[in-house]
Amino acid sequence: MDSDGYVIAELGNLEPGTKATVDITATTVVAGTLNNNIIVFSNESSYSINDNYLTQNKAVIIPSATALQFNENNVFTISGGSGNPKLQVTLTESKSPLVNELAVFTVDDAQGKINGIALGETGYTQAALNKSKVIFSTLANRPNGFNINNLTSILEFESGNNLRFLLVKNGTIDNVKNGNTPTSDILFSDLSRQKIINLGSDGFSLAWKDGSNNNTDFKDLVVNIKSTNNPLPLGTNLQGKQQGEVIDLRGITNNVKADFVVNREASFNNFVGFYKVADENGGIDIDGNGTVDFRPGESGYAQAAIKNRVAGIDLTVNNQGTASFTDKTLTGGSIFAPFILTNGRTVDQVLNGQVDQAYFAYLGANADKVDHIRLLGNNVFGFEDLAGGGDKDYNDVVLRVNLSVV
Repeated sequence: MDSDGYVIAELGNLEPGTKATVDITATTVVAGTLNNNIIVFSNESSYSINDNYLTQNKAVIIPSATALQFNENNVFTISGGSGNPKLQVTLTESKSPLVNELAVFTVDDAQGKINGIALGETGYTQAALNKSKVIFSTLANRPNGFNINNLTSILEFESGNNLRFLLVKNGTIDNVKNGNTPTSDILFSDLSRQKIINLGSDGFSLAWKDGSNNNTDFKDLVVNIKSTNNPLPLGTNLQGKQQGEVIDLRGITNNVKADFVVNREASFNNFVGFYKVADENGGIDIDGNGTVDFRPGESGYAQAAIKNRVAGIDLTVNNQGTASFTDKTLTGGSIFAPFILTNGRTVDQVLNGQVDQAYFAYLGANADKVDHIRLLGNNVFGFEDLAGGGDKDYNDVVLRVNLSVV
């Protein structure tokens, strides 16, 4: 039986001490390799190295383990795995006074070139941004009760992808693309800015120096990275993409249980909720006919979003407090985007047209066109409550979401 459940060969019930032989020819459907998969025989039978795996008297194609390799050009190569290999990034230390965003991007070769352009040449930065996935941002001033020790991001790649990393100083890729953060604030990995340590067992430490501190210890941002076969956490399919601070439950047919943990470091009393969007760009289908009625930036978007919000998910917390909201329900098959109402503004005020100031993951929907929501890890979001980005600390509300299929 192969990995899709098709029987390749039925060997019946073999008597102890007897042997059976199965000839298997493996052919790739598309150009590529079989990633050093193996064939073995269970029940104390003989085994041999090949391109398939035999167990319990049936043949099954089993992919090889994931692997992460590193070369002298600061380029990593990820390969193997079940389906597409995943990269797991875990925050271990952050001492910068800046709220930096870490990202990973694919390059075309072991030298780190993109479309024939090398690092430092004209066009490289834009090419890297176009191929980037956001890993997470790190908070400089963390609210009481918010623990960074469990902040992890898992991202999916194709086997054989070459990877490099970048850091946006006190900004985001979304803000760079929108012209709010200069490209000069993008740091690429080199010996003066990043230290890479091989931890063994397929793991590496990436330690960054962003220039904000007068030190040489590379502790402004430190992460551990490794390849993994672990699946993407529920809801994270769009996280890492441009304006991807959302929960993506497309492909899920059942309801999803959502538990929220909320922290705050802000003088404003803020309110966070979620609303259903019709597509990855934040369009809203207000009447459920399958057609987008409002897009980010259009008049009436804020009211439509609040009208389309998920009832019962009303997230607030006292300053420097921690609040938990459990057993909330999200409907499978949809995308849910967060919003924040700041400084005591209410849902009713927005619906009645008394106020229209709400902030969203989609920059076009924000009156100031500034990024107000950052990804702090898989299903972890940080909010900025001041117009124009204010102090850009993104700790005014910090939200962690735990999801499980009902």
